[in-house]
Parts: sequence; C-alpha cells; structure tokens
Amino acid sequence: MNEDNQKYPAKIITESTESFLRFRQGVQRSEMLISYLEVSSKLILKNNSEAKEYLKGIYDHVYNPEIVKESLTNNIDTFLNIGFYEEHLCSMIYVSSIDNLSIYFKEILSEVVSIKPQILKSQETERLDFILEHESLSDLINAISDKKIEELFYKGIQDIEKFFQSRLGIDLFKTKLAKENINRLIKQRNLTVHNRRKISKDFARQFPDLKNSIGQYLIFDFAYVSSINLQLFNFVASIDEEISKKFVLKKVNL
Repeated sequence: MNEDNQKYPAKIITESTESFLRFRQGVQRSEMLISYLEVSSKLILKNNSEAKEYLKGIYDHVYNPEIVKESLTNNIDTFLNIGFYEEHLCSMIYVSSIDNLSIYFKEILSEVVSIKPQILKSQETERLDFILEHESLSDLINAISDKKIEELFYKGIQDIEKFFQSRLGIDLFKTKLAKENINRLIKQRNLTVHNRRKISKDFARQFPDLKNSIGQYLIFDFAYVSSINLQLFNFVASIDEEISKKFVLKKVNL
C-alpha cells in the first residue's frame, strides 16, 4: 500500500447515487465502531475495578465450568485489554469494508442496468430454473447483475476493469498504482476469509514483497483499517460521480 494514499483527506460529497449513499453508510459504521471500541477501552481503563467485576459477573452462573472461571480470573487484565482483540476485530472490519466495495459495484451496476439493460447482453445463457425463480424482469436483471459482479470479483481485478470498460465505457483505475492497490485489498480480503490471513506461497508469488513472509499472517490494526476505509471512500466517490453523470442516474442529497 502506498503510504501517500493514506494521507488523502476525504472527498467532500453533497449528492450521490443511492448506491453510494449505502456504501458511505457502511464506511461510517465501520469508523464509528472503531471509535466506539477506542472509547470503551478508555472507559475500561478509567473504571478498571468495576469492569473486572462486571466481566466476572457475566460468567458467574451455575452452567459455567470452574476451569472457565479460573482462566478468567488469571487472565482478566488481558481480557480487558483492547489489544487482545485488535487483530481479530480488525480482520472482521476489513472484510466488511471490502465486501462493502463489492456490494457498491453490484448496486451501481443494477442502477445502470435499470436504465440501460442492454449492457448485460452477451452470448452467455442462463438456466430456465434460474430465470423462473424471479417474479419480474426487474428482479431477474438485478439477479444477473449481482451474479456477474460476484463472478468478476473472484476472477480478478483485470476482469472487473475490462467489464466496466467494455460495457459501461468507464475506466475504473486512472493510474497503475490505483489498480494495484485495489487488487491487493481484494486479494487480502480473500486470504483473510479463506486462509485466516496466513500468507501462502501463491499469495507471496502475487506480491513479491511478501516472499520472506510465507507462513506468517497479515497484520491488521485500527489505524490501517481506517486508512483503507478512507482510500475506498475516495475511490468509490470518484467512480460514482463519473457513472452517475454518464448515465444520468438519480441523485440523493447527503
């Protein structure tokens, strides 16, 4: 990740598509969750004795094995330290952030398709049972667009880029660096979901800077995840502005 990209301020947006509105809400929830956790950590430190008693009380019931109580008592300071949970929490927030990007692409494509359905035209065929599952043409079009984006996200960034170029006439990535960054973020998400962040030989082949880290784990912290949210926000805001203008999509005030 290029560190300069992490220093960019957030773009000021006053109106956007409905797809971007929902994307922004996802980013805001992630950021507020991080803030909530940081506030909680400070309050726990400030009210340490009360926090310990409260935590013990949660597990103080007849169904709780004594070994759990003993572990809690011996490790209670660790369990009340936010650092104990940071990697786990940040992994979940990170995956949610990349999924938020994927969902934006699905939804903005659906918005475009509702105005210009011919962009989905291709030589591909759909099974009859898949078609009959949907009650209306609108539902079917939305399902096909969702299916297409899901396929694209698992094929790779080149396929996503090619689809938007050939079907929408939109260049998603204005620079090689932007493309490399988003590609890495998506691949990191897949590694997190499917291999618990453990760096495989295949992953290291794709990113040579990790060739000496095979078997180790990607490390996520709150600062990194927050910087990713900012980068994704600015990336999507620019795309949304371009797509909404080209296809004259409905705008909402933010």
